[in-house]
Amino acid sequence: MFVSHLRDNSINGVALSPAVGALIAGAGMVSLLATYWDDAWHTELGRDSATIPPHLLLYGSVAVAGLMVAGWGLRVLVATRSPRVLLRQPPVVLAGVGGVATLAAAPIDAAWHAQFGRDAVLWSPPHMLVVFAATTMTIGVLSGLRPTRSGVTESALAGLLLGGLMVAVMEYESDVPQFSEIFYLPVLLVAGLLAALLARRLVPVRAPVTAMVASYVGLRLVIAGALALLGRSGPDLPIAIVGLALVDLPWRSPLPRYGAGAAAVAMLAWGAAALGLGREPASAVAMVAAPVAVICAVALLASSRRTRPIAYLAVITAASAGLLLGSALPAAAHDPGQGQPLSTPRLTGTSDGHGTLTLSLDLAGGCDQISAVGLLARRAGQTITGPLTALGGCRYAGTVAVPAQGRWFVYAELRDHARPAETWLPLQADQPGGRTETRELYLPAWPTATGRPTEIGTGAAIYTLGLLLLALAIRHALRRAQPVPPGVTG
Repeated sequence: MFVSHLRDNSINGVALSPAVGALIAGAGMVSLLATYWDDAWHTELGRDSATIPPHLLLYGSVAVAGLMVAGWGLRVLVATRSPRVLLRQPPVVLAGVGGVATLAAAPIDAAWHAQFGRDAVLWSPPHMLVVFAATTMTIGVLSGLRPTRSGVTESALAGLLLGGLMVAVMEYESDVPQFSEIFYLPVLLVAGLLAALLARRLVPVRAPVTAMVASYVGLRLVIAGALALLGRSGPDLPIAIVGLALVDLPWRSPLPRYGAGAAAVAMLAWGAAALGLGREPASAVAMVAAPVAVICAVALLASSRRTRPIAYLAVITAASAGLLLGSALPAAAHDPGQGQPLSTPRLTGTSDGHGTLTLSLDLAGGCDQISAVGLLARRAGQTITGPLTALGGCRYAGTVAVPAQGRWFVYAELRDHARPAETWLPLQADQPGGRTETRELYLPAWPTATGRPTEIGTGAAIYTLGLLLLALAIRHALRRAQPVPPGVTG
């Protein structure tokens, strides 16, 4: 009986205090700001040291949240006087393990780059470990929080939960897609619907998903303003995620409930892309949004016996449309691996706003053994080539024609003493303008053929660890009784 009471957090000192929960929510939100700042920093300025301001802000905010969780665990240990009882408290254990894994992801990432070369792909194993581990920690904190009357702290933590999961589509919203843009909406839907499911289990307010979405949208507006003040480009506003609020309507069963939310998110994403409010091509979003809308309509029809035969017929249409997903392209990072720097040339890039991009570089001497190879423009799995010409005086220039949409990463490919060397600059294909910067000319750091199996195995192990943590947290959350909002009886 004593242990069961502890599991329900009904003993003073076991449940997490709302004040500490609010501090953890605040630290987590600062870490999300740092994450978006870091993404913009690397996109616009290239790779840098571990001590750049966004890194320090990220490490510091995660450390603060970790200390709060550690203090919670210590209080539980003092209250119960039993390490064994402490380990039987899922909220504390999940928050603690998630926090440790989040902090451990930084040295894991550094070791990954040292072994396999640098990469700028958000979905790389160490980066996604942060997403999985931080989400696990947030679920632990939410499930162990002592309920509040207002629900403000729970809503803030739920907004943080949604924000952590939505980091998975950050590169799409920041106009630096590394994979085919067809993947944007499926990942958005999985992250959003998972967050909605968890919010309904963990947030004791009348409209938990709406409260979560409001908290997250408010946070993203603050992040957009902060990045503007810092002079950095910001991501798209999360218009599509507002559709999750439909989950809170009084549906009779989970199937139409989450089907309606998915359909709303899909159609809002499609509309935002079509109206230019999102940076994803409307055609790529439509290839997923249309089947999702049909499938959700099927789910709604199937929820009623009278319309069920129509649902069976519509399944064929939905399945056929889903085959369009098979055209997804492989990854192509904009910064696939900066290795040893050779020099710091001055780069000048221009765009005519119609897809013609020009890149010139001045090495300012020391180019006797350097020859031009060509230009490469990369975006969302596409690579388009163009010529690069030596102009004399250690200067080179070239032009490449790309589709007039979004940000492209234009590389100058050279050869130094028979070794491949490159440098790059981001250019907006659909906006006229130019920029001049000093950047590194470096030797790409790619894993060797013998190291590739090791990289794949290590990556699979890291992904497995992160997904296991997340699965355990979700299992714990789903086993909890759905919370009853204050003032609701029966």
